[in-house]
Amino acid sequence: GLPYNQEAGFGGGTTVSTIWEPGNITDLCEYLKNNGTSYSIDSNSLPKQDRKNAKDKDATSYVDLGIKDANGFDVTRDHNKTLTANFTVADLLQGSNQYYLSYEGVKGEQSPVYGIALMQDFLNGGFIDWIANEFSAVLDLGDGFTSKALEYAKSQTTNLLYKKDIIDGCDEKSGHDYWVKRSDGKDTDDNTQYLTKISFENGELKLTDNSVKQYLDPIGTNVQTKGSQDEKYQSWVVSESENYIGFTFIGSRKGGGDDGNDHATAGLNLNNIAKAFLTYFADYMNGVSQTDIYGNDLYNVKIGRKESSNLITEDYLYQFKIKTGTKVSSDDLAQATFYDALFNQICKNGWSENEKISDSSYLQQMLQNGMFFISKMKDDGYYYQGNYATDPYIKEISDETAISQAESKYTTEKAKLNTKEETLDLKMKNLDTEISSLTTEYDTVKNTISKNIEKSFKRYSA
Repeated sequence: GLPYNQEAGFGGGTTVSTIWEPGNITDLCEYLKNNGTSYSIDSNSLPKQDRKNAKDKDATSYVDLGIKDANGFDVTRDHNKTLTANFTVADLLQGSNQYYLSYEGVKGEQSPVYGIALMQDFLNGGFIDWIANEFSAVLDLGDGFTSKALEYAKSQTTNLLYKKDIIDGCDEKSGHDYWVKRSDGKDTDDNTQYLTKISFENGELKLTDNSVKQYLDPIGTNVQTKGSQDEKYQSWVVSESENYIGFTFIGSRKGGGDDGNDHATAGLNLNNIAKAFLTYFADYMNGVSQTDIYGNDLYNVKIGRKESSNLITEDYLYQFKIKTGTKVSSDDLAQATFYDALFNQICKNGWSENEKISDSSYLQQMLQNGMFFISKMKDDGYYYQGNYATDPYIKEISDETAISQAESKYTTEKAKLNTKEETLDLKMKNLDTEISSLTTEYDTVKNTISKNIEKSFKRYSA
């Protein structure tokens, strides 16, 4: 059916013509698979940066591509081979393959801050935008509410992996702004132990206490205890990110065992980014304050082990509204917008019952007396109260048909009355004639009687 427009009458536009169909996560993935676009990654196109390693030798930091499929886990390292990946959002959500970004620090690099900063460049360089566009194509119903849910999901996903935390003396700066510009591998020395912090002094970002901790902990998990710091490259750190939300990382140890060949490692699972995005979307649609029967957030995304988050992709009962693109008539849209706005106004302002409201005469009288008002939506999408008499779109006009019918009825009734009047006049004339005749007869009889009496008196007098 048509999407319910929660903002109709409250600044939102008209109800859109897009029709949706309900479906769970599997239905959504099937639709995305058949109607979405693919994203391609070539390991040679991933971010890289030239810098100095801990031995003051020229080196290059590379972001590498990792893929886990039925044949096992494969990853490029220092671009010693080319690897490509091509996938849809549906593949990220429910596909059998796992896709990763990987980073192997340059020799002697104590923590993988450089590589994670480069990974963030990849995410913000189009990958998260692509995810947002793919979901928008099938979930944005154009009703304002779903578009805001998608905006929320995008901003939350971005902030999940790229936090703009406040640095001392400089708001809206992040660790990324410092590390992505650094070129000296010595900057990471001892940072595995989280000894320094970034501050902003004299217009420059500088290291003070706990800089790496400040940068990495909010966006990832240090899996240091699971492996040795002295290993050259730890691919398990990358593959392990499949079980984590955010980055996974491990540092290399500085000290007697540091021969300059130790490498800090970082990984990021791309599948989980898509899952996080969709969870943020569902959380907004469902209401971010919603909880389960135990009082826990119904859906949430947390940095750390994946099981600590309540991802929407694990809820097969949740029903998405999947846009089908079918159009409906403008009349249906107008009616849908009207009833959506009416329902929204009722929800906000309440309602009353009036049995006479369908009586046109009563309605006209109440409007004319100022007891009822007309509410009309203006250009800003809100309803405003006004008087119908001053409304340029409402006019009182003569009903010519009704007037003609009334005149015809009047003429007919008048003719009937005239006929009755003429009949009455004739009867009155006849009565006048009868009265006159009776009066004449009466006078004649009276005169006759009078004369007879007069003769009788004369006779007796004689």
